[in-house]
Amino acid sequence: MNTFMAIMSQLFWGVTVGALSSSFSFLAKSVIVVAGLGGAGWLGLKRRRNRRHDDD
Repeated sequence: MNTFMAIMSQLFWGVTVGALSSSFSFLAKSVIVVAGLGGAGWLGLKRRRNRRHDDD
């Protein structure tokens, strides 16, 4: 019975750590994508504003 409980404990921790690792990885990738899109949009607006100002 002790062997079974040891195996179940290892399985539980493996699944828990795997799930936490996966969720943190997903959140980190999401933050990077949002920051990249926001930065690209900000640069686009800045260029458009500069182009409009240069035409005047």
